[in-house]
Amino acid sequence: MKNQRQQFRLPIDRRGFVTQGEKTTLCEVLDLTEQGLLFTTDLPLTLNETVRIECQLDDHCLLQCEVLVTHAIQPRFCARITSISPDGQQQLMQLIDRLIRASIEGL
Repeated sequence: MKNQRQQFRLPIDRRGFVTQGEKTTLCEVLDLTEQGLLFTTDLPLTLNETVRIECQLDDHCLLQCEVLVTHAIQPRFCARITSISPDGQQQLMQLIDRLIRASIEGL
């Protein structure tokens, strides 16, 4: 399933927090891959800016990572994960596997 994780953005729609320097505010993670995510926030982020994201994706996966903004059209931002703990990466991969399995079983 590794290839599927890298090829498809999986809709997730979860609320979380984004931190820019000393400012923290709500964000909404709309979709994700093993390598990045799409989110919305009211913070005025810019291209190539690094921010922190924290979001409870499900009962088993708390996403805590640094991301680099790769596409910025306020209030939607695409970002590449640049820093995540090994445990966090493992949890994210397991979540994505569960979502793919649920999607395939639901077809």
